[in-house]
Formats: sequence, C-alpha cells, structure tokens
Amino acid sequence: MKNRKSKISKQKVFILALISLGCIAFVALLIKLNDAYGELSLWESRRHVLEEELRVLKIETRKNRLFLEKLRNDPDFQNDVARRELGYAAENEKTYRFTEK
Repeated sequence: MKNRKSKISKQKVFILALISLGCIAFVALLIKLNDAYGELSLWESRRHVLEEELRVLKIETRKNRLFLEKLRNDPDFQNDVARRELGYAAENEKTYRFTEK
C-alpha cells in the first residue's frame, strides 16, 4: 500500500511539474509574441515612412527629368538658366547683383 501511495504521489508530482513547465513555457511564448508584435509595429511604421519618402523622391525625379530634358532641347530655356543661375549676360548688357541681407 505504501508503495502504491508513493507511486501515485510521484505521478502527481510529475504531472504537476509538467503542468508548471507548460505554464512557464506558455508565458515565455506570450512574452516573445508580444516582443515580436512590437517589432512588427515598428517595421510597419518604418515601411510607411519609407513609402512616403519614395513617393516624394519619385516626384522630385520626375521634375528633375523634365528640367533636364527642357535644358537639353530648349535654347531659350538654356539662356534663361545660364542668366539666372550663372549670372551670364549678353554683350552690351549690364547686370546688377544684390546681396541678400
């Protein structure tokens, strides 16, 4: 009878230890899952920021491409840019430069 009680007691301890170990593993899994969800949220917000940057850069690229195409093909535009950006002037033409203060 003592042997049988000892056997039942060992089984109960084993089952209790197994259940405790399962609960600990479940809690650890929940903690890891929460960390993974937080990281996923961070990457999602970062993705949205990068997508917005990409959209802005595509618009800027399009504008620059149009500017360069016009600069290559339109002589009047070339003259205008040279005058405005480089300060060039035609012969017998006076230019005035003002400082920004």
